[in-house]
Amino acid sequence: MKDQSLTDANVGQVHRRDIKWLKVLPQVAQTFSTCAKRQYGAVILNEDGRVIGFGYNGSPPGMKHCIDGHCPRMQQQSQSGSIYDNCIAQHAEANALLWSDPAQRKNATLIVNGPPCYGCAKQIASSGISRVVYLSDDTYKDWHTVRSFLTNAGIQTIEVDPKILEMK
Repeated sequence: MKDQSLTDANVGQVHRRDIKWLKVLPQVAQTFSTCAKRQYGAVILNEDGRVIGFGYNGSPPGMKHCIDGHCPRMQQQSQSGSIYDNCIAQHAEANALLWSDPAQRKNATLIVNGPPCYGCAKQIASSGISRVVYLSDDTYKDWHTVRSFLTNAGIQTIEVDPKILEMK
């Protein structure tokens, strides 16, 4: 498996529903996310395209929210796309996996409005997910390493240029 950008060569790999989800996830993430830096949303679809999991990035229950000034990454001025070891938020992909039925994830697709971090990639690789569709983000410098990890785990990664969302 290899990473594929949305081009004429792989347009058949991206389903119409993938694009629909990529259009709506940023809005849903903006509504629910409690991250002060970036808002992510993720959805897991089973082989039939039905929603089996949903998540957004935010602080664990009972903890103060990053958007309320409690973000270690903001306080430490961490660069966007850098290692997330100082992030207290549960990431969107991790939440979607956490709140989905493992028995339904076999050969499922995870769609997220940005590339997964390495920590989420490890969870994805262990989850039964076989395909990840994400919006490209040139600021995420570690994506090459994460993509290689997912590819080596047999997971198809499909990159979609955010400009495609502007089309009807």
